[in-house]
Amino acid sequence: MEQTKRIEYIDALRGFAMILVLYFHIPSYCLGNAYIAGNDILEWVRMPLFFFISGFVFYKADRIWNEKTIRKVLKNKFMVQILPMTVFMTFFLILFDYMEPASFGSDKKGYWYTFVLFEYFVLYIATEALLNKNRTNSGEIRVMVAVVLISAISFYYAKYYNRYSEELGSWKTILGLLSFVKIRHFIFFWFGTIVRKHFSKFNTLTDNYYILIALAITFLTLTIYPSLYHINGLEYITYMISGFASTILIFTLFRKFEQVFSRNRFGRTLQFIGRRTLDIYLIHYFFLPYYLQDFGAWLIQYGNIPLEVIVILILSFCVICISLITSYIIRLSPFLAHYLFGAKEKKQKNR
Repeated sequence: MEQTKRIEYIDALRGFAMILVLYFHIPSYCLGNAYIAGNDILEWVRMPLFFFISGFVFYKADRIWNEKTIRKVLKNKFMVQILPMTVFMTFFLILFDYMEPASFGSDKKGYWYTFVLFEYFVLYIATEALLNKNRTNSGEIRVMVAVVLISAISFYYAKYYNRYSEELGSWKTILGLLSFVKIRHFIFFWFGTIVRKHFSKFNTLTDNYYILIALAITFLTLTIYPSLYHINGLEYITYMISGFASTILIFTLFRKFEQVFSRNRFGRTLQFIGRRTLDIYLIHYFFLPYYLQDFGAWLIQYGNIPLEVIVILILSFCVICISLITSYIIRLSPFLAHYLFGAKEKKQKNR
């Protein structure tokens, strides 16, 4: 895979992941119940997949983490992740009258993703530069151990922080500002970089149908018996297993059917959504139909899962379309496109 060429099935996969995000936000913010229509299962798929893709596209085989490269990469990521998030979040908080300290906690009124993704870039660069500077197998193992520890600490902090909030004192506020509970997904970002680094070996493994069947059975077992997620002491293990299994299965499905995404309108639509995930993520909160609580209560009481799925998908695509139109209008200005969506500035040709 050429580093400079867009990979069509990766764009389509990002589009699919973005639809999963809207599929969760519609019932969560608008219908009054976050876990209807299969979202209780998709919870273990959505964010691992999204962060896996982010790690996959971030990895570059020829990067050497020296001071110049680190400064350049972090400056670029700050302009793409933090600056747009700050602008849109501030405007959103003012518009909806959410200007209060609680709005800057772990979830940041939904705007946590780009903030945490920037933290992942920092963590990944730091672990690679400090623990795998010479790019050895032992260095890669050290990085893996560090990633698992960071992710596990965040996972168990997310589970117990309410119980021990008094003991944490001011540290709870600091960790909330840093969205520390979201660092648990870091392991999937790192996994994305590992898959990109060892892509040919990964393809060889996932071309083996016995491995795919084993992964499918594992994930289905965890889906059928959700109590397995809550076995004391093993919650993090089941969390990793379900995330890895679902991510590998979905990624392999898109890779094996990559030709589909360039031959039909559905595939090209997913690609376009995938190329505008940042725009959609930043804009869609302004257009969510927040006042559907009564309709949501009726829908839930009716108990028709296919109907729930159809309603949520229709609303999701409506919000995506409105967000894309808004994005198109904003992008008419090269200045706004650059500073709000991280678009590269076009160099004027000398006449």
